Amino acid sequence: MTLLVKQVTGYSNDWTLKDFVRNCGEDIKLDIAPDSVEVNKIFSDGVGTVLFAYKIGCVGGIDPVIVKYFAFKNGVKYSLRGEEHIIVGSEGFGGEKAPVPDFNLRNDKSLLKYMMGKWDSISTTKIN
Repeated sequence: MTLLVKQVTGYSNDWTLKDFVRNCGEDIKLDIAPDSVEVNKIFSDGVGTVLFAYKIGCVGGIDPVIVKYFAFKNGVKYSLRGEEHIIVGSEGFGGEKAPVPDFNLRNDKSLLKYMMGKWDSISTTKIN
């Protein structure tokens, strides 16, 4: 399975993101985090920063997968990656380690703070 996301302005491809799940003998999980999808103009002088996150992996039951939270600002990719936190009833598992920002995100403190502030809601899946 392939995920392809891109931003096109006019006839110009501003950026493209591809991700894959290969050779999965179980179930493929790909969930877009709806609350993560936004165009925010506070990070780059009125120019929209595109943000979105998704959970992706190969699972054989109720298993945490990788969470990837991206921002694209002025054509530059910023990412925060970690593990999904799953809550079943009153029990939770997965996502024990803090998410890891890439080099670009570590060097943009305001964007890092913003994305870290949304991480818990984006990375958590509640199953009743």
